[in-house]
Amino acid sequence: MLVTVTRRALALALVALLAQPAVASATLGGHVAAIVSGSRFAGPGTGIVIYDETRDRLIYRRASKAELKPASNMKLTTAIAALGRIGSGTRLTTRLYMTGSLAAGTLTGSLWLVGGGDPSFSSDLFASRAYGGAGGHVSDLARAVRAAGIVHVTGRVYGDESLFDKLRTGPLWKAGYWRDCPPVSALSVNRDLYSLTGPYSYPSPAQRAAEVLRGALAARGVRVDHDPRVYRLPGSATLVAGEQSPPVYRLVLEMNRPSDNFFAEVLNKRVATAAGMAGTTYNGRRVTRAYLESLGIDLTGARLYDGSGLSTGDRLSARQILAVLRRASFQPYAGAFRNSLPVAGVNGTLSKRMRSGPAYGNAQAKTGTLDDASALSGYVRTANGHQIVFSIVINRPNLDIDAARALQDRIVQTLAGSRPL
Repeated sequence: MLVTVTRRALALALVALLAQPAVASATLGGHVAAIVSGSRFAGPGTGIVIYDETRDRLIYRRASKAELKPASNMKLTTAIAALGRIGSGTRLTTRLYMTGSLAAGTLTGSLWLVGGGDPSFSSDLFASRAYGGAGGHVSDLARAVRAAGIVHVTGRVYGDESLFDKLRTGPLWKAGYWRDCPPVSALSVNRDLYSLTGPYSYPSPAQRAAEVLRGALAARGVRVDHDPRVYRLPGSATLVAGEQSPPVYRLVLEMNRPSDNFFAEVLNKRVATAAGMAGTTYNGRRVTRAYLESLGIDLTGARLYDGSGLSTGDRLSARQILAVLRRASFQPYAGAFRNSLPVAGVNGTLSKRMRSGPAYGNAQAKTGTLDDASALSGYVRTANGHQIVFSIVINRPNLDIDAARALQDRIVQTLAGSRPL
């Protein structure tokens, strides 16, 4: 009798033990719902969707189809389009040409610096500080000129930015956009900034790029007689050298981790030229939208105005952002895409968020911030190893950004510490 009771007790205990994770899984969505309802963001304007990729099931959703301002979560669409349409391993080339004749070290003619849409094209010092040395380098082209035997140029250095149009901004940007994004061009040096830390930029990116090259030439003993100008490359020009960017996957990383608007807008236009179209913001968005839809992402109701998320007209739902994240996971560039995202408490725009707890060093997500919008979307692994994909988008007039981020972080920490079945 004692043996029978013991066996029955063990059986009941085993059933209870096996049932416990199922209860935890069933209540995880309830925990998230309670967190949201207890916050100041339980009303309209908050879109959330959370999906368990490991078990292929929905955990929680709230207003997931509401089209909201995604802020810099728009960069997720730019990233996937750049990786998919330009190519993850593709390098963008800034080319240097010459016109005229070369004899005894003197080029009786001019040099032509032609932009290829490389947002990382930089001086050595800027590239070192901004990208760990990974950008395209002006100095390499200057060295190539000297290696070609040129020590004197009777003409000038021309800058050619004709790969893109000359519109420097995106549609429906706020008046103070210049603090958030330097002028967009196919040819820029050092993002056209006066300094790495300042928001101020030069009025003509191509002119400034030509000036920087002239200075780099002078530092290597090459004299150029006349001041730089901006003009389109003539058909009679001869190629001197080309300087390649880091692979596109690295450019995407340099865009996503610090949430760099300039990289996003340049890459968006470069997506258009990769598809054989004119380098415009509109064409970049057309190509991006078509590419996303080709992956099976339903963009009904979405509005993609720019590549960075600065536009007040941009709209994406949490459901659509989640679909971008999920579809990216099944592409050849999945690892590069995910690696481009900030890591909680470690780097990028998440370096000071979730610096402890189960999400620390675990969650990888893209942030987004405007005066009236805050977003956080990405991936996190649960305590028992499930892959969770999430998107949290909050829109409010006069939004309390800190409070919105606190809610996002609490949800992600809850997911990271959970043990769904």
